[in-house]
Amino acid sequence: MNLQTLIGQLGAWSTGKGPLYQKLARALTEAIRNGTVSSGVRLPSERILADALTLSRTSVVAAYDALREDGWLESRSGSGTWVSRRSSMVRAARGAAQAGALAASPLLGLLAQHDDRDDLIDFALGTPQPLTELPRELFTLPGDEYSALLRDRLCYPLGLATLRQAIAGYYSKAGLDTKPEQVLVTNGGQHAIALCAASYLQRGDSALIEDPAYFGALDAFRAAGARISSLPVEAAGVSPSSLRDRITATSARLVYLTPTFQNPTGAVMPRAARKEVGRIASELGIPVIDDETLADLILEGSAPLPIAADTPDAEVITIGSLSKLIWPGLRVGWLRASEPVIQRLARLKTTQDLCSPLITQAIAVRLIGAIDDARKLRRAQLKPRRDLLVSLLRKHLPEWTFRVPEGGLFLWVKLPSGDARELAQVSLRRGLVILPGPSMSAAEKHSRFLRLPFLAEPETLRTAVDRLSAAWRDYQRTDRPERRQNVAMV
Repeated sequence: MNLQTLIGQLGAWSTGKGPLYQKLARALTEAIRNGTVSSGVRLPSERILADALTLSRTSVVAAYDALREDGWLESRSGSGTWVSRRSSMVRAARGAAQAGALAASPLLGLLAQHDDRDDLIDFALGTPQPLTELPRELFTLPGDEYSALLRDRLCYPLGLATLRQAIAGYYSKAGLDTKPEQVLVTNGGQHAIALCAASYLQRGDSALIEDPAYFGALDAFRAAGARISSLPVEAAGVSPSSLRDRITATSARLVYLTPTFQNPTGAVMPRAARKEVGRIASELGIPVIDDETLADLILEGSAPLPIAADTPDAEVITIGSLSKLIWPGLRVGWLRASEPVIQRLARLKTTQDLCSPLITQAIAVRLIGAIDDARKLRRAQLKPRRDLLVSLLRKHLPEWTFRVPEGGLFLWVKLPSGDARELAQVSLRRGLVILPGPSMSAAEKHSRFLRLPFLAEPETLRTAVDRLSAAWRDYQRTDRPERRQNVAMV
């Protein structure tokens, strides 16, 4: 484990109450308990860790001392500080593999930070507010329909028939002919990804995933025990030639792509490339997940059709959701694939939750009928916020670089120097949560990148950029050598 990996595992350690050394000690203890920092691992020296966290050496010394007193650490003369062998017993009791997978997820750490400070600004999560501009009656049910659902004693593992019909109609209208039998309703897009990972992969199988990628997808594939191999994302998304080479080189069993407003880069794969991806999938017999959960967030122009539209014979699983467009709290997503694939995924789904909630599915039927209006309303909301964030960054942080996306929720911003994980620690003390690039990479690459959402109200965006620019000035004043990015704990 290197220095930056350790910092990532500490999460938002500096939030909450108490002296800094106590908060650091708690974070280190939890990382050891959950198995992300193994017994026998040598920790960095007090000076190196203090520099990386922009702390005084005294604070780190006090934290290490506290962990030594509790038996978590031990020191060896001339050899530094090590994690005690005692920690291995704790991990065994908890189940190290599962605990480690959970601890690696950025989502849990980001959510936990919101409990600690009232003035904290979330400049990391891509969770939109409900689209309340839609008519309120779309979010409710007529009395007779509501009563009928209350009387319904059946469970529908594939989803309500009316919702599957609505989703099939949504795709067919867009140019992807779809029957209701080709649709499986899930509890959001994340559930859909996890179902695919669990269905197609066994522990140790290779899965090809974009780099950078949506961290929720990385979590799902890690939980399935997959060996994650990277697909580089270019300006136009993943290159088909690169995809073919990587499938051959890794013997991959599954491919995960977000070709429309890629999360986090915002890249859009052209239609010709989508056709080629479908041909490769058909020729090599490899299933491809096409995650379209951001595809309705069009701010300029139009988005190409899903991959499956031009390659009906390929095994392409298209994922959709109402979360990003309308309301994350609805928890309605879906999978669109061939009927045999849908039946297989449905059998797996029934072992997990039997069926999705009926009332939210019935509401989703009404909302899908209003998708065109929802797109216009969300575009009218997000486009000015994107443009405002772009102008604020160019004014206050002109040395930072990025490409303005034509849709989606994020800017993928490159720092001129330093490490985004270190900057994230400094930003926390300014009351700002940011997501560093390595959190979105299976190989922990992109250390000079940040994913910044343009979801907040304009005044909040202004305050966030003020805090971010102040944190950047603080960080630059630390004057740490670039070589420290690669310091290893050996």
